[in-house]
Amino acid sequence: MSEIREKVDVCVIGAGHAGCEAALACARLGMETVIFTVSVDSIALMPCNPNIGGSSKGHLVREIDALGGEMGKVIDKTFIQSKMLNVSKGPAVHSLRAQADKAEYSRAMRKVLENQEHLTIKQSEVVELLAEDLSVPKGHYVKKITGVRTYTGAVYEAKAVILCTGTYLKARCLCGEAITYTGPNGLQAANYLTDSLVSLGVEMRRFKTGTPARMDKRSIDFDKMEEQLGDEKVVPFSFSTNPDDVQIDQVSCWLTYTNEKTHDIIRANLDRSPIYAGIIEGTGPRYCPSIEDKVVKFADKERHQVFIEPEGLHTNEMYVGGMSSSLPEDVQLSMYRTVPGLENCKIVKNAYAIEYDCINPEQLYPTLEFKRILGLFSGGQFNGSSGYEEAAAQGLIAGINAALFIQEKEQIVLDRSQAYIGVLIDDLVTKENFEPYRMMTSRAEYRLLLRQDNADLRLRKIGFQVGLVSKIEMDEMLAKKYMTEKEIERLKNTSIGAAKEYQDFLVSQGSSPLKTSATLAELMCRPELSYESLAAIDKERKWLPDNVIEQVNIEIKYEGYISRQLKQVEQYKKMEKKKIPVDIDYDAIGSLRLEARQKLKKMKPVSVGQASRISGVSPADISVLLVYLREQ
Repeated sequence: MSEIREKVDVCVIGAGHAGCEAALACARLGMETVIFTVSVDSIALMPCNPNIGGSSKGHLVREIDALGGEMGKVIDKTFIQSKMLNVSKGPAVHSLRAQADKAEYSRAMRKVLENQEHLTIKQSEVVELLAEDLSVPKGHYVKKITGVRTYTGAVYEAKAVILCTGTYLKARCLCGEAITYTGPNGLQAANYLTDSLVSLGVEMRRFKTGTPARMDKRSIDFDKMEEQLGDEKVVPFSFSTNPDDVQIDQVSCWLTYTNEKTHDIIRANLDRSPIYAGIIEGTGPRYCPSIEDKVVKFADKERHQVFIEPEGLHTNEMYVGGMSSSLPEDVQLSMYRTVPGLENCKIVKNAYAIEYDCINPEQLYPTLEFKRILGLFSGGQFNGSSGYEEAAAQGLIAGINAALFIQEKEQIVLDRSQAYIGVLIDDLVTKENFEPYRMMTSRAEYRLLLRQDNADLRLRKIGFQVGLVSKIEMDEMLAKKYMTEKEIERLKNTSIGAAKEYQDFLVSQGSSPLKTSATLAELMCRPELSYESLAAIDKERKWLPDNVIEQVNIEIKYEGYISRQLKQVEQYKKMEKKKIPVDIDYDAIGSLRLEARQKLKKMKPVSVGQASRISGVSPADISVLLVYLREQ
C-alpha cells in the first residue's frame, strides 16, 4: 500500500503555547518545520484562564520576548486589560499581567505561524514516534529519533522531534459523574501516542488540572462586586512594542467572594466530587487548587476571592477565576448562585477537571532533550508543568536547542542565575516533582537580579547570538544599557551642598536636611526620594526614556543588595562550571553513600552544581564527588 512520506528537519507535535514557540524558533533558524495539531482551531488556545503573565509568569513572558519568542508581541496586540502586580513591594516581584481577548490571541498567533517561512501547519494526529537503535551508544543515548507517523499512515522523516502535547494525551474531562474522553474545550484527545512513548522506554505520569465555569455576562449583577481597573499607564510585555501603541481603552474585571453558604454546599456534596470519590487518578496542581480543595484544606477561611473576567470583546462569556471545580452540574449551579452578584447566573460552560498523560521530566537534560533518545525534545505541560507561560518558555528553549542540534552547534542552557526560565527548567529536570509545577518568585534565589524589567539586558545577547533577535533589537538593548550606565555615573559624580534651596526641597519631600554635601545617587538611596522627585534640584538632567529611568532607580536604590547577590552568583557559577563526565562510573566512588549513588546514576547530572540540587545527595556526597573528580 502506498503512503505519504515527507522529509523535514523538525516535527513539532502540538500547537499550544509550547508548540507555537518551538515551531517558530525552529523555522526562524532556517529549519524546515511541520507543526501537528488535532485542530487548527486550537492553535495557541487558552482553555483555562483568559490572561497572560501574573506573579513570576510575567517574568517568563519578558524573558521569552528577550530571547526572540512571540508570546509578548501577540499579547501586546490582543490584551483588553493590563496591570503591573505587586507594585507596593520591591522591584524583584513586580510582574505584568494582561487580560487577553482569547479568540483574538489565538487568531493572531495562528496568523504569525501561517505566514512564517519554513513552517507548515498540519491538522493531523501523530500516533507514533519513529526511532532506531544506535549501533554505537553516544553518551547516555541508546536510540535516535527518525520521524513520526500520523493516524492516517503518513510518515514524516525528521532530524528532530519536539513533543508539546499539553493536556491532550489520553485526556478525559470530568464533571461530577459525567466523564467525556476529550481534550480541553471538547476537542479531540490524542489516544495513541502514549503507547508509542512507553514502547521507547519513556516513563509516563498522570496529572490533573481544572477550569471554572463560564457565565453569561447578562445574568451577572456587577453592582454587588468590586470593580478592578487596569493601569492608567500600560507597560507592554514586549521590549519591541512601542509603549504608545498599548495605551488603549481597557475593560473592567470584577471581584467578589464565596461565603459559608457556598462552602456548606460544597462540603455536603464532596462525595459526588471525582477528586474525593477516587475517580480521578491524576495529581492536581498544589498552587491552583479547585474550590473543593480550598474549602477542605483551608477550612478556617470564611471566604475565598472570586474574579469575574471577560473572555473577550466579542463574547458575553465571563471566566469565574478562583472557582475551578469538577463537581456535578447541579451542584455547580447551586454553589455559584450563593456568590454575591451570581445569584441569577447562567452557566455557558460547566467547570470540569481534565486528566492527561505527561512525563517524569527527570528523563530530560537541561537542554530539554531526552537523555536516552537522541534528537527528541519536549516542552510544556507534557513535561509536568502548568501554565501557558511556563509552556511557552520551555517550547522556546526546546525549539532553539532542536535547531542547534541539527546544526551541530552547542545547545543553550540558561542557569538559575540567568533567568526564571533557567530556574523553571532546572527545577523540572533536577528535583522530584509529583504534581504540576508552577513558577513562583520564591523559587528564584537570585530574584533581585532576575527582574522582569531587565530581562532584555540579561538575555537579548543570547537571543541575538542564536539568531532570533534582530540587530535593531540588539542595538536598542545596548542603547538602554549605555544610557543607564552613563546616568548612574553622572548621579554618583554630581554633588549638592547644604544651600537653602536644597534644604527647603528636602524638607518639602519629608527628608532630613543635609549637614555636608551629598551626591544625587546618595540622596536617591533615601526611601522617600527617587530619580523623578530629584528633578527639581538636578540642574544637568536631560530627557531619558522611562525604561532607562526605571533601571537607574533600581540599580542605585538596591546597589548593596545587588552587589551581595552578585557575589552569591559567583560561588554558584563555580559549582556549575565543574562538569561531570558523561561516562562517569558512580559505583567506582567508594565513599559515596548508596542513596546518593542511586540518585546520581538515575538523574545523570551534567555538573556538580546540578548534582548538589538532587534530593538525597548531601553536601558530604558532593565533597566526595569533588575529590574524586580532582583525582581523575
